[in-house]
Amino acid sequence: MLRLASPAGKEILLYALGAALTVAILTLGMRLDRADFQAPFSYDFDALLILPFVKETVEGGHHWHTPRLGAPAGQDLHDFPVIDHLHLLVIRLLGWFWSSPEAVFNLYYVLTYPLTTLGSILAARRLGLSRASALLVGLLYAFQPYHYLRGQTHYFLSAYYVVPLTVLSLVEIARGKLPFFVATSAADGVKSFHRSWRNAHTFWAIAIAVLTSAAGAYYAFFACAFYVAAGLYAWMATRTVRAPLSAAAIVAIVSGCGLLHHLPTIVYQAENGRNNRPHVRLAEEAEIYGMKVAQLVLPVPGHNPVGLGDTVVFDPAAMRSAYQAPVLKELNESDWDPIGLIASIGYLSLLALCVLPARRGETTGPFAAFALYGTFLGTVGGLGALFNVLVSPQVRCYNRVSIYLAFFALLFVGRSLDLLFARCGTRAAALRSPIFVFLLAFGIWDQTNDQWFPDFRSPKPGYTSLVDQRNQAADRYYADREFFGRVETLLPEGMVFNFPFIEYPEARTYAEAGASGSVQSYESTLGYLHTRSLRWSFGSMKGREWDTWMRRLTGKEPPPQFLERIALVGFEGLLVDARGLNPRRWNNLKLELDQYLGPGALREVHPARRLYFFDLRNFRDTLIRSYGAAGFEARRTQELESLMVLWLKGFASYEPNGYEDRSRWCGETGQAVVVNRSQTTKAVTFSMKFRTIFKDRGALTIDADLADEQGNRWAETLEINGVEKPPEIERTLIVPPGRWTIRFRCRPYSQVLPADSRRELFTVLDFKMK
Repeated sequence: MLRLASPAGKEILLYALGAALTVAILTLGMRLDRADFQAPFSYDFDALLILPFVKETVEGGHHWHTPRLGAPAGQDLHDFPVIDHLHLLVIRLLGWFWSSPEAVFNLYYVLTYPLTTLGSILAARRLGLSRASALLVGLLYAFQPYHYLRGQTHYFLSAYYVVPLTVLSLVEIARGKLPFFVATSAADGVKSFHRSWRNAHTFWAIAIAVLTSAAGAYYAFFACAFYVAAGLYAWMATRTVRAPLSAAAIVAIVSGCGLLHHLPTIVYQAENGRNNRPHVRLAEEAEIYGMKVAQLVLPVPGHNPVGLGDTVVFDPAAMRSAYQAPVLKELNESDWDPIGLIASIGYLSLLALCVLPARRGETTGPFAAFALYGTFLGTVGGLGALFNVLVSPQVRCYNRVSIYLAFFALLFVGRSLDLLFARCGTRAAALRSPIFVFLLAFGIWDQTNDQWFPDFRSPKPGYTSLVDQRNQAADRYYADREFFGRVETLLPEGMVFNFPFIEYPEARTYAEAGASGSVQSYESTLGYLHTRSLRWSFGSMKGREWDTWMRRLTGKEPPPQFLERIALVGFEGLLVDARGLNPRRWNNLKLELDQYLGPGALREVHPARRLYFFDLRNFRDTLIRSYGAAGFEARRTQELESLMVLWLKGFASYEPNGYEDRSRWCGETGQAVVVNRSQTTKAVTFSMKFRTIFKDRGALTIDADLADEQGNRWAETLEINGVEKPPEIERTLIVPPGRWTIRFRCRPYSQVLPADSRRELFTVLDFKMK
């Protein structure tokens, strides 16, 4: 029987105490005892991006395809891969016990706090910290401002409980404990390393690498960057090339597993064409979303003031406001990265150790090296910016490395406290517990702003507590559920078209000039979240077939043709969000809808959100009577099987919806895919113009999978320039059923310096198809 006084028993008590204190702080700070877990705690912005993933994972088993979004084909996420499979797996497991996606959404977010505490304690103990220091580090790391400021909006980033385990692996490599090798000491104290696969530390290093690859692409990327640093540090410390080789092997495991997580996307794009439009990143975004040291060490936004009674003695929040206002108001995500005073002291001390002639032990040395390296990697104008220019711009938010730096800093603080008490000996033993309790209480107070602990804080204008925010979200959630419940009662099954069209994913907030409000990027998912059988047009993947169809439809077609075409495809309802529409346009649109649909078509109104639901079934029946059943079906088939061109990898258009064919810009290479959705071969005439963006001449090579009527494949090289009026190129090609690729490549005759990181070289103008 395990005795609690034994070392193993004390360890179990330590983890139990850490979890219990975490739950207690959460309960007091967020009043979880008063929380309604059936309504999401956050109910706007990117929380509405994540909620459908959770819902489809709970109800359908995975998130890759959501049949009730992106109607009529369904939403497919292969072009926008969400590879946080560890988190989605836990969500799936929770879904076995709770059928409510909202409850699972909230529960997993709450669970990330004790999971982070436990992971941090484990890492701290393995790195030699005392139980008291490990508990302090674990709790302060779990309640980093990064955690709750990102919250459910950056849902998977808030689940950073694997980071402490990754840091443990990093530090062990830097200290010379190399995976795939076993160290033996010679008589002179020099270590030698022998290759060995069958040992515990190799097994755990591999396991941590696999977990890291599945716990978020950003954390995996930062882990690989730190593994490189760990290998180099160990190489210098042990003077054996096996150190960087060992680290490289771990990087290969993380990268290889990441590739496996992307395998569905790789297969899908090999079959359907590479589509980079949903995740276009620019190199300069590393500067926009870079880390700022000032943001790291300044107090958290809305910091609790220090006062006596009603008198404020010191307001730390004023320091941050002075830095941010007014010219630096746009600080993006880095405003969510403060690490608290205790961690800031540790972080700045580590940076100082890198330059001061002080002794750095086998543990402190790696902490200092990682802190310096992480700063160079993440800061504005640092190594991350160079990586984006020289390698790939897909990683843009380097400010997120701050959560690694916070853990290095807290580990150093814990280590320093242990050394301090060890040197003081028995004289300070009586003060040990009170000091740790004080540091914990102070750290939690310092890291949680004035939205926390609603029963204890003094109200401050401009801030609402987390409880108030949660209650407001719940009120909006239940109002929406009641509205969409009425819509589903009217239309138990079928498809509803969302208007105005908002692209997916990562669209900007939609608001026309002069609009009285705006529509957030993912608010159109509300219908899906609150219904069980209705299908919704929102969510078609940017750049694919139905996205292209909807852009043309909503951008160019007048109301009669627009209504007819969506009815032909099978939409039986129209949901108009009037907040983002210019009032004059909305009034005109409503009059036209009343004219063509009849005044009785408007069936439901959501006053708070200004949502208007129109029933299209009578309009559809009128079309059937007008065209006859056979004529209607023929027109429906024509609409569903219409031929289209998808401008995928390399292409971008900056024209309004429906007018993108006026000009499409491209870099050195581009790929267009011609899609014939019918079962018959068609002869299609393509006409377009080409011109360079630069003034000099260049060669444009076109290579297509299609041929003309004589069987000659379209493959030619054109000379184009940016000065002369471009001639129209017209080619008639035979397009069999299926998908056919046209590849473009532009080669300037002289050197062209890019105007920006998009590196665009030529444009396709006035594209037409007949």
